[in-house]
Amino acid sequence: MPVFSKIASFSQFRSLLKTPTGANVVNTVVRGMSDHGPRTIPMVPTRFQWHKFKDMLHYYLMVGAIPVTLLILYTNIFIGPAQLTEIPEDYVPKHWEYHRHPITRFMARHFYASPQQDYEKMLHLLADEQEKMKVRQLEKDIHAKMADRKDYQAYYYRPALAKYHRVAKKAAEDLEALAGDN
Repeated sequence: MPVFSKIASFSQFRSLLKTPTGANVVNTVVRGMSDHGPRTIPMVPTRFQWHKFKDMLHYYLMVGAIPVTLLILYTNIFIGPAQLTEIPEDYVPKHWEYHRHPITRFMARHFYASPQQDYEKMLHLLADEQEKMKVRQLEKDIHAKMADRKDYQAYYYRPALAKYHRVAKKAAEDLEALAGDN
């Protein structure tokens, strides 16, 4: 009989075993704090990544976007666009002086290459391509001459003694001369 009493005392936990478990069930933690009834703390997914993202966004806005905005506002309000004036006779303007806005002038002066430099880089590129074209044409002509003359030296042969090749070539020419035109 003591076994049945143990099973009977276990039956009070049977309702806990029958409760559904799964993703749709919200589990709660019950804390007995005072006599005002049970206070429950619902278990919710963490929002740590969302709060971390917001913190980083606000930080980088404060560090980056706000100072840049203030700099642009200061430049537009107090400096303003450049005025077009006559160029003195003996003065050669720099390439950044052709831009109207001060920020554009600053970037053209310190970050971008001058149009003359871009032009010279393009000429260098064209000269290199022309040189490569000449080398390819020369290689093509060399291969054509080698095929035309049945020459023995080529890029795809390992260097060998040429005297045996000359002897074999002379023997083939002599044999061809003996056979005649048939």
